[in-house]
Order: sequence, then structure tokens, then C-alpha cells
Amino acid sequence: MIAETEEQYFIISAMGQDRSGLIAMITKVIANAGYNIIDIEQSAPHGVFYIILIIEPTKNAIDNPLEYFNKRFEEIAAGTQLAMTINEFKGGLRKELKSWRRIVFVGPDKAGMIANISDFAGKHNVNIHRMNMISRGEIIACEILLDISGLDDTEYSTDNFNENLKQLGEKLGLQIIIVKEDIFEKKRKLLILDLDENLIEIQGLKQFIVELGLSKSEKAIFSELTIDDQGSENKMTFLKYLKGLELDSVMHILSNIRISPGTEEMVRALKLMNYKIALISNSLSLFTDIIKERLNLDYAFGNRIEIENNKLSERINKSLNIDVEKKERLIGWLATMEKIPDAEIHQFGLDEKDPILSHTADLKLSITFDYDKIKSLINDKACTFKQIFALFINIGILNSQIKAIRKL
Repeated sequence: MIAETEEQYFIISAMGQDRSGLIAMITKVIANAGYNIIDIEQSAPHGVFYIILIIEPTKNAIDNPLEYFNKRFEEIAAGTQLAMTINEFKGGLRKELKSWRRIVFVGPDKAGMIANISDFAGKHNVNIHRMNMISRGEIIACEILLDISGLDDTEYSTDNFNENLKQLGEKLGLQIIIVKEDIFEKKRKLLILDLDENLIEIQGLKQFIVELGLSKSEKAIFSELTIDDQGSENKMTFLKYLKGLELDSVMHILSNIRISPGTEEMVRALKLMNYKIALISNSLSLFTDIIKERLNLDYAFGNRIEIENNKLSERINKSLNIDVEKKERLIGWLATMEKIPDAEIHQFGLDEKDPILSHTADLKLSITFDYDKIKSLINDKACTFKQIFALFINIGILNSQIKAIRKL
């Protein structure tokens, strides 16, 4: 409890497990006391409800408001387990003029990143207004909205702040992008996932191959593998082994793909940051279409293999073949259709061309398969190991995995 004050403004905060009706309970108490809400911020991430309100009295405000609020909030807390507080508000109302900057980065996660950035901001009188961040395994994605109007009260210029923040990012292994922000304009951004940039990791692949106990003649197929950053050479080389593979078998294998939780959560975080996400790859469209559906991506483009009598051929439809030229046209088409400027198009995988998603060598789309089912298909003569391996290659795997397989 706090003592009664002559201050007119009060700040209320509440936090606890989310459930329906919480906002209605709190705001009803405020209205019954004759107070008006002039500022509110509320969210419920991961099932945790929080709300912050600033209130002012109207001409119908009750006497002894703190006594009333404390009593009513105790009643709400008893029924909901919300932790609630009310205090006089000394912070002053929000400044009429604020100078906003949005900073964005996606990269390899390291301990202390957020602490370093927030410490840097605080030392220069810069306020972190909002932060969206997710960190899973090796990857961190973060968007921070900064109010830099406090720089006006220091000798530190905006240019100096921006430059030193970028230098801090480099020390942390990130390249931070700083954008002047109009908070009333929700910018649309386009993120291109380019899987040909050696971004797909098929987990458990080497162990699966070892457990098959392949003969020397069966392993001879590995000698055809090359180290290819784009993956296109290996895909073209192994297309011939796909001929005759039953489409039903392929779809059964692909429909049982398991995507790592970290990958799924990363995509959700990027969508919360207002990204439109497009997957563009020379992987088989049979695969990219499933990834699009599973990750709820906005667009997906892949190589369209020709189907004959419900079996795969060894030919890619020339008009639906994804090469470098086709990628550029697709990106241009997407940007035009979504009305997204070039400055808001970011390519995940093209480090040298992308300022936001640089330092991403450790970032990858991690997937695994139902290997027991695949073994059954091979044992039942529904397909051969060469066909399955060619399918993996035409999905795409890391060069590090190719090197390991060549040694088997």
C-alpha cells in the first residue's frame, strides 16, 4: 500500500497468467472510480499477461482513490493471481516529439548481446521503447524500437550514436541495421530464404546411410558428389537417379519431414517483425511447397520436375527451372506486387549482398526424415537407395555433410 498523494496521475501495472476478461475487470474498476485511461500498453507473450495503464481523474472522480484501487485490485488478484500495483505517476506524460530508430539483426547467438546493446543505449540516454526477440540454439533474431530524442540532452550526436552502435554490432559478430522509423507507418519487408546458399541441414543423414550397410558398389555413387556452394551441379548430376521413383513414395517421405522447433520459431519471430517471407531455391518444388505449408511462408518457388505416369522423370521443366536470372526476376516481381522498396528486401543466404543477415554462416534450415519408413520403402523394393539419395541431393544438403559422406 502507498500513502495518498495530491498527484492526479497514477500508473497501474499487472502481470500474471493470461485468461479472458482480465482487461475488462481492470478497466471496470478504473471507470467506476471516475478515472480516465490516457495511456495503455498491453500484451500476452507466451501466455503471460501484462498491462500498464496511466490514469487521470475526471470531474466525477471519487475521494481517496488509492484506498479504493488497492482494495479492488486485491480482490482481482485473489481471483486471478495477478500481481497488481498502483503508484503515483512521476514520469511525466509522453513527450510530444520523439525521434524513433528501428534496429534489426539476425545472426549467430552469443551470450550478452542484448545486455551489451541495452547498456550502450542507456549510457547515451536512449530509451528502448519496444523489443521483439527470439533466440533458439545458434540463432537470434531481434528488432528494437529506440527513442533517441534523449540524445538532444547530451553532447553525443545521432551520427556518432549510429556509428558506435554499428561498431558494437561488429564486435558482437553482427551487422546492425538502423532505420529512421515512423511508428504510425507499418512498413512491409520482404525476406528471401535462398536455400541454394548451403542453408539446408538434413539431420541424421550420415547415420542413416551408415546403418544401411551399403556395399562398395552402392557407395560408388558418392564419388559423383562435388563441393558446390549453389548446389545446382550436384542436383543436375543426380537427377538421372530420380527417374522412375513413384510420386506417392516421394510425397510420403516429404510429408513426414520434421522441421526443427528453432527453425519454426525463427520464422514466427520474423513474421511478427512484419516480414513477408519467400523461399526461392533450385530444390524440387515438391519439397519447397511442403516447407511453405509447414512454415506458413508467403511464397515458395522451386524446380518443377516433370511427372510421367505418376513417376518422377529425370527432367526439370525448363520454364519452371530456378536459376540466378530467374531468382532476380522473381524477387523483382514479389517486390512490385507487395509494394516493398529495395531497401526493405533482405536475402537470407547472400551474405555479401545483405546488410541485415550477414555473418549467417551458422544459420540453416534444419530438417529430418522418418528414416525407418524410408528403410522400409527400400527393403520393400518400392525405391532404391540411389533414388532416395538423389532425392536428398535435390532437396539440398550442407557442403560439410557432402564432405563427410564422400569419406564413407
